[in-house]
Amino acid sequence: MEQFLYYIKVSLVSIKRAPLPYALTIFILSVGLGVFFANATFYYQLNSDPLPAKSNKLFFPMMLITPYDCNDCRPPRVLSYANVQKLANSDIPSAKAAMYSADGYARLSSSQPPTPVVIRITQRDFFAMFDVPLLHGSFWADDGGRFEILLSRAMALKLFGRTDVVGEQMLLDDKHFSVIGVLNHWQMLPRLYDANGRNHLSPTEDIFLPLETGYDLHYLSKTNSQTFDSTDYRKLSTEGRTGALHQLQYWVQLDTETQQQAYRQFMLNLANDEKAAGRHPAPINNQLTAMRDIVSYFGDESGDIQAFALVTLLFLLVCLFNASHLSLNRYLSNQYEFSLRRALGASRAQLQLQMLADVLLMALFTIVGALLTGYVGIKLMNHLLPGNSLFSSWDIPLLLSLLTITLVCSYLVTLYPSLRASFGTLNQQLKE
Repeated sequence: MEQFLYYIKVSLVSIKRAPLPYALTIFILSVGLGVFFANATFYYQLNSDPLPAKSNKLFFPMMLITPYDCNDCRPPRVLSYANVQKLANSDIPSAKAAMYSADGYARLSSSQPPTPVVIRITQRDFFAMFDVPLLHGSFWADDGGRFEILLSRAMALKLFGRTDVVGEQMLLDDKHFSVIGVLNHWQMLPRLYDANGRNHLSPTEDIFLPLETGYDLHYLSKTNSQTFDSTDYRKLSTEGRTGALHQLQYWVQLDTETQQQAYRQFMLNLANDEKAAGRHPAPINNQLTAMRDIVSYFGDESGDIQAFALVTLLFLLVCLFNASHLSLNRYLSNQYEFSLRRALGASRAQLQLQMLADVLLMALFTIVGALLTGYVGIKLMNHLLPGNSLFSSWDIPLLLSLLTITLVCSYLVTLYPSLRASFGTLNQQLKE
């Protein structure tokens, strides 16, 4: 420890001898790494796996069950109520849930002004499939229609000023509902259960409503809906359940490879039955896409973040090159000192340890500057790209990764001067 403190002291003396090149090196590294940190934060969060224990077990089945002929067509991203019922007519999945989202207005009484809310209309298995935490109350007992809702924690606080509101009554679009549960703080990042049209970048919904109730009350999807016949979207409770009005997303949980193969065969048999009945004129095109692949399948990757990632990586390489050049100038100004230490018997290993002490000091100063620069960069990107603001948080794994990158970059900047100081010709160094 005493020797290490001595190396730190020597590094500080070296910094005082040439403060300007050192300050410029720190500044260039801080800017390069800070810009890189800002974009890496968004890239890391957007490409993270929100359910690492389940992402290879949750699947999004899609079938070209549409009343028209089409060659080389991809299945619709959303399904009709009737088609979901056909897909759900299997005991192979461990869990299954249909869903969509809608807009609405909530309030406690008719005398209050309404509050705009986003509603997730779904089924009971949704909460178990996506590991939704419950703070108070319970989930629905089954998938039947009922005037019972669950609130997000934030919505419970906004409407009632507290979270323990199980049993309370409220109005949702002027219909009376009973609150049976309140979710704990929960935000899936990215929100892969709704990847249509880049909706995976959106925050969690405010209210959760049973699917059958949503159809009974004629809630139309606010994100993606299309009809392939004369179904009237204003008659969801009747025509919406039988016609070709597509607005539902459907997820199944298949825990084993055997279940996955069996469900693929089930989908194939269903498609053949539809063709035999004359309801499926198009060629069979079934897809069973895993949750971790759903965004890439839909082609909804964030291209702006990927472009920024490439640009910032190139910018970081330029900063490393310039910082290495400045570090070499520092070495040249202190070359006689290194040579004298070698002449007095210092080994190459001791010189390397001295350089590592210098690296640690540089990394310490750089990480402070880089985090400040990264924080400013994140705020700027949130302003320019508000849709990505949910993905601007730092967690422990990300911070540890950024710290490691800083140490590696600091070492790379001093690598060539370190090698030149340790392995150069001593006579030549003393003459210089």
